[in-house]
This record gives sequence, C-alpha cells and structure tokens, in this order.
Amino acid sequence: MKKITQLLLILPFILFSCSSDDNNSEDTKSEFAMTATIDGKSFNANNPSGNNLFSTTNIWSYYPIEDFVMLQGRQGGILGNPEINIWLKRTKIALGTYAFTTDENNPTSHAVDLTDTSDDLFEYTKEGTITITEVNTKTKIVKGTFKFTTSSTFTNQIDTNNTITNGTFNYQYEEIK
Repeated sequence: MKKITQLLLILPFILFSCSSDDNNSEDTKSEFAMTATIDGKSFNANNPSGNNLFSTTNIWSYYPIEDFVMLQGRQGGILGNPEINIWLKRTKIALGTYAFTTDENNPTSHAVDLTDTSDDLFEYTKEGTITITEVNTKTKIVKGTFKFTTSSTFTNQIDTNNTITNGTFNYQYEEIK
C-alpha cells in the first residue's frame, strides 16, 4: 500500500514535468504583429483589438480603402500609445522594397505614419522604406520590414524628431474567401 501511495504522489510530477522539444517553425508565431525600435526603445504591438488583422476603417481620405489596406500597430491595445500605421497599396502588395516620402496628396506606393500622444510634438513622416518579404495569397498574410524618420514640421522638414528602425510586420491583409 505504501508503494502505491508513493507512486500516486510521484506520478503527477512525472507526467507534467515532461516538455516537448518540438521546434516546428510552422507553429512558431510572434506574439506581436508589429515590432520596431523607436528612438532606441522597443515597440511591440498588435492592432487595437489585439490581433494581426488589417483595419476595416481609415480616417485619411488620401489613403482610400479601395486602394490601400491599413495595418495598424498600437502598443498597449485600444487606448495604447504609440501607434504605427502602414498603408499598403493594394496593387503593389508584392515582394520588393518600396521607398516613400511625405507626399500624402498623391500617394503612389506604400506609406507609414507614427502617432505618439505622449508629447506635444507632431510626427510627419519624412522618408523611409518598406520591404515586403512574404505574401501568402492563400492565407492572405503579408510580412515585411520597415524603417523611417519623422519631422516635427510638414513643409521644410529640416529636423528629425523620431527614428524608427528594425520594423517588422506580419498581418492578414484581407478577408479569406
């Protein structure tokens, strides 16, 4: 009887202390849909709902929903801060590196924007690049990298008030049909 009692006490430790050594890359998914370094500080975000789905709304008329898909990364959820938004031109969701500048009135390619409400400064995108590294047309997932700088002024942009580097994104860019 004593051996059965000992076995019953030890059995849970044996069963629950085993770990799997599976390193299947198919199942490995980042906790965050968007990451970056903003002025040396880590930025880790999902969309405001906490996942990697594209945004179904867009408040900027120069990036109409029929032409652009918005990938929204807000650190801290619905009321979080800061936020990085990426607009991918639907006709250019393809592998490659795309440069962009401030030209919001005639966007010909992809665009990125930073919003940081922790201070009174504005963040106007100066220039940067987006590199699309993977497009899966079956799962509608787009992955890539980005980097850009911002200025506190829209017109002359002689200053740089934010430098965003090491940016990554992994989003579903449209509904799966």
